[in-house]
Amino acid sequence: MEGLSFGSKFASVPYPSPTSAQVDHAHACIDVLRPLLTEARLGHIERVSAGRTRHISVVLENVYQSRNASAVMRSADGFGLLDVHLIENENAWSRNKGVAKGASQWLQLHRHLGADNAKQACVDRIKSHGHRLVVTSPHASGHTPETLPLDQPVALVMGTEFSGASDFMMEHADAFVEIPMHGFTESFNISVAAAVLMHRLNQRLRASDISWTLRPEELAVLRAEWMFKSVRHASGILAREGLTPPATLLSNL
Repeated sequence: MEGLSFGSKFASVPYPSPTSAQVDHAHACIDVLRPLLTEARLGHIERVSAGRTRHISVVLENVYQSRNASAVMRSADGFGLLDVHLIENENAWSRNKGVAKGASQWLQLHRHLGADNAKQACVDRIKSHGHRLVVTSPHASGHTPETLPLDQPVALVMGTEFSGASDFMMEHADAFVEIPMHGFTESFNISVAAAVLMHRLNQRLRASDISWTLRPEELAVLRAEWMFKSVRHASGILAREGLTPPATLLSNL
């Protein structure tokens, strides 16, 4: 990553590309499922997927209330993010349909469940794919949403509602970010803080010349997955054509 500066064209590959076989299979699935969707639905899938980014992701570390995690996921979907990491060695997440409004099914959820190594596994995956681990916490050398460098992909760590990020995540952080406060309250709740950060960083990213969109092979696999989720009885329909369900972008991790 040497020689990168904010605003430069970012050309690294933070996640492994789908294999050629997975891409071919995705196209075969699309050919079968496309006629079963309305033009409006197809257009929506194409527009939303074209606006997805893996340059900014979110890490939820043992969030106590599942509804808070679901609210963050809804914001992540709304702002065009794709990847959300869930560290669940202490508090497990369960879908809250009323809060998430189905957002979780349109995201790539990286679930880190191991009681002993969930945090390490999450950190290893994030850093091995070129992301900087950015912990949301006040720090002497910290950034604001306006100053956090985006020349490398970033993973925003949101800690628990009660105590924030763990010592482990603080020790492994590459950078820190906090939201400037101008009132009597010292902080926002986790879902509001995450939304504020995602909104401003997302604005900056999309106004820059950084290459933030998905690669063509990622788009093919993602669109096949979303079409599969949009068609009733899709598994049976594909099976009659000799096809299995499409891979996801997490299949090679």
